[in-house]
Amino acid sequence: MLDARQSDLRDLTAYAPMRLALTGIWRVIFGLLLAAPAGVLIYVGPAGEAGAQRAAGDMPAWWMFLVGLGLGVFALAMVTGGVGRVVSAFAQGCYLRAGTDGVAVRLPKMGWFGRFRIVEHAFRWEEIEQLFPLTRSVNLIPVARELHIRAIGGTEVVVERFYFQASVKRILEELNRIRMQAGR
Repeated sequence: MLDARQSDLRDLTAYAPMRLALTGIWRVIFGLLLAAPAGVLIYVGPAGEAGAQRAAGDMPAWWMFLVGLGLGVFALAMVTGGVGRVVSAFAQGCYLRAGTDGVAVRLPKMGWFGRFRIVEHAFRWEEIEQLFPLTRSVNLIPVARELHIRAIGGTEVVVERFYFQASVKRILEELNRIRMQAGR
């Protein structure tokens, strides 16, 4: 195992706390926008229109309550996840370093309901099986870019684009250049 503190690794790019905070703020706004219809469905849904007659084929009154409750839980998860991203943006000591010895990554890993923890990974070049970029898309529209570092033992580290200032493509080019210099 590579010790990132006692090797000649240098920073490839700077940590981007503002970008991480902005993604968190966006999630909070989106979650609050979803909370409004959820509240309406929970409050008004079961009562329906005052004095309206219900036909035999109408949905049960409790159905809108359950839909609103599900939407409310999803909105709560979005809001707390966004708050967690904003809070984790202030984490200290995050980095993506590489050198002739290997690669080291230290960044916050998001948890449930706004929690996060700092995770550290350090790999020697001979421990790394593959470095590759991944673009996630929805309906052929790119929504996220990630750098994947796959170790020989099966460990896979995912570095999302919003953690660092440089693009995934530039980071990967720099990692491949350093890896070639190291002779791996």
